[in-house]
Amino acid sequence: MTKERIQEYTLKITNASPTGIIVILYDLAIEYIDCAKNCFAENDHDGARVQCTNAGRVLGDLIASLDFSYGISFQLYRIYEYISSVVSMAVVKNNADGLDEAAGLLSELKGSFEKLAETDATGPAMSNAQTVYAGLTYGKGTLNENTSDISGSRGYTV
Repeated sequence: MTKERIQEYTLKITNASPTGIIVILYDLAIEYIDCAKNCFAENDHDGARVQCTNAGRVLGDLIASLDFSYGISFQLYRIYEYISSVVSMAVVKNNADGLDEAAGLLSELKGSFEKLAETDATGPAMSNAQTVYAGLTYGKGTLNENTSDISGSRGYTV
């Protein structure tokens, strides 16, 4: 994943609602799996292992975010565990078998959480984050982002 993509995800996370953060985690997992598939296609097995490891970490975050006071969390846990095992087996077998299915399952779940996020009116999960302004500068069509911190305190609060 490029530096620019990491910055994009960081900006999204600082402005996202709690449900929006789950959607971002789905995006991350799908992107890591897609990168792993590309690495396998190019016979870059070390790169594929790294991408699968990153996808596994995101799946771990999805599991950690489950609230088992809701019954659906148990079903989601089983799905996440299955996807995690598929991603792990891709590394063990050193091929992309099953990664399409894993990404497809994550995409379906992501769609459901996107609908749920539209109804989430709780506001951003993080407070005290920097304000980011984006706009065209005097350069030739370049888009720059500038941060502004009026309060003097840069610590994030979740």
